[in-house]
Amino acid sequence: MAPARLRLVALLLVVACDPGPIVFVEPGSGAGVTRAVFTVTATVDLADAGLADSLGWADGVPDADVHVLRNGTAEWITAHSDSSGKVVFEGLLPGLYRVYAGRTLTAAEAAAVGGVVRAFGDGRTLRVGTATQLELELFADRPGSLVISEFGNGIPVPWETNGSYRGGLYLEVYNNSDTTIYLDRKVFGSTHTFGSETAHTPCARSVAMRLNPNGVPALYALAFPGSGSDYPIEPGSVRVLAAAAIDHTPVHWSLLDLSDADFEIGGTSAANNPAVPDMLDVGLEPFSLACLLAQGRVHYLAEPVVLSDLPVQYRDVNGRIYVEVPQEKLLDVVAIENLWPSMDGLYPPCGVMIHRRFERYEGGFFEIGLAGEVDQYADQTMSVERRVLRETTSGRFVLMNTNTSAVDFFVGTRTPGWLPP
Repeated sequence: MAPARLRLVALLLVVACDPGPIVFVEPGSGAGVTRAVFTVTATVDLADAGLADSLGWADGVPDADVHVLRNGTAEWITAHSDSSGKVVFEGLLPGLYRVYAGRTLTAAEAAAVGGVVRAFGDGRTLRVGTATQLELELFADRPGSLVISEFGNGIPVPWETNGSYRGGLYLEVYNNSDTTIYLDRKVFGSTHTFGSETAHTPCARSVAMRLNPNGVPALYALAFPGSGSDYPIEPGSVRVLAAAAIDHTPVHWSLLDLSDADFEIGGTSAANNPAVPDMLDVGLEPFSLACLLAQGRVHYLAEPVVLSDLPVQYRDVNGRIYVEVPQEKLLDVVAIENLWPSMDGLYPPCGVMIHRRFERYEGGFFEIGLAGEVDQYADQTMSVERRVLRETTSGRFVLMNTNTSAVDFFVGTRTPGWLPP
């Protein structure tokens, strides 16, 4: 039997406006607006063809969630695939679209493949015209080892704290494996994505960096303290890295008490907690607290590396040097992009933020922590969190890791130090 192919199909044909229930007309657009029926074909990544065979998905995956967003708008459109893996979106306007798909096995399906719940994800950014076809190659989850589990992105609006207060930001890491890991000298890094077309950073200038299959760019970096075995993290355990490991609630009602954080980053005028070990700044530029914000950056966790010893990958217009953290050193890569409907039309996405070897598709979340255009996301108490995929018989959570941040992460309430079920 030929390897099964996971099929999701969405079709975009141009049709004239008619009075049918699926045709949309924008206010003031008038009659005759060009519309389309969007067709996407998603297959299982070749590495997971055997898994798809076992599930009987030769004709496509049923009940997959397919999401589309036209650039410059604020509402994702979601549909579910039929029994043959097909999805049809009708009445869409041509334009630049973000598209991603995800699927998690049911308990019955998991029983058919060894009793383990699996998840799949993939996505693209593409320009949809009159007759556009897209193939997605859904990638099955690989739990990995040390992963980023939460970005504590809630920040007060500036006029409520007499400035932009970032001292209450935090990052959470999680041991997603079944063995103890030592954090000592492992590296967390973050870098600008250059993921949007601007006059200052045109997509053509950064394409070599974004499509590099050998590693990810690094500029800012922190290393955990320790000399080898000082800071173990057990399977299913969480560690919190706080900008400042203090009680931030006196500053603003929306902030948290982070006195019990496991590590402190610094780089803020807030008081230092001498009882909490400090992270080490090992970047090429002084670490910026903006690196803890999920949006608009590529983040990574890596085995111990010395950035100054790594090959130069990119030089920006300000003369800053970005080096390449090689693939064999990387433990986790997460890319999350800002979605600002009023600005996305002016600054459209470049297509990819980082090579698909490291990130199948970035998460696209509306700005958190600012009074924004999408009220449900303009919340100062929200974070970006990795989803729980399953629970083992021993009670340990395994987090979703399809290398597709749009699928793996969601916007939720901040939970430093523990995982929401």
